[in-house]
Amino acid sequence: MPDCEDKIMNKNYFHRLRCRRTEVEKTLRHLENERRTVESNTEWANRAAFESRMNLLYRLTDSFRNEISRINDALKLRDPRRYGLCLSCHDPIEAGRLRIYAETEFCFECQQYAKGSQPAEPFDPMALHSLRQTA
Repeated sequence: MPDCEDKIMNKNYFHRLRCRRTEVEKTLRHLENERRTVESNTEWANRAAFESRMNLLYRLTDSFRNEISRINDALKLRDPRRYGLCLSCHDPIEAGRLRIYAETEFCFECQQYAKGSQPAEPFDPMALHSLRQTA
């Protein structure tokens, strides 16, 4: 059962998600205006520059639309009692990670595992030294 501090933390994160969604929506409007401006400009030096600019605008738009989708999923589909818990291991997601990426669904370790990369082992200079001696 979440305690009072957890409820406050959840409320803050949901507030941050809503604020981020507003920022992304403003950015999408700006990108749409920029796209219209680029399309209406007939004085491009060459076709490659025009296409490069349009591709950049499309990629940025796609990225921000994906972010809005993830934010909306986090706001709609998450049970506030479960917010901040990793979908994989069910442990709490690191607070710093949630502050940076509030719609994240996995803790750092599970995210690394899902990407196929294991967390790096701490560097042990003695192990390297012993390898050199045996070679």
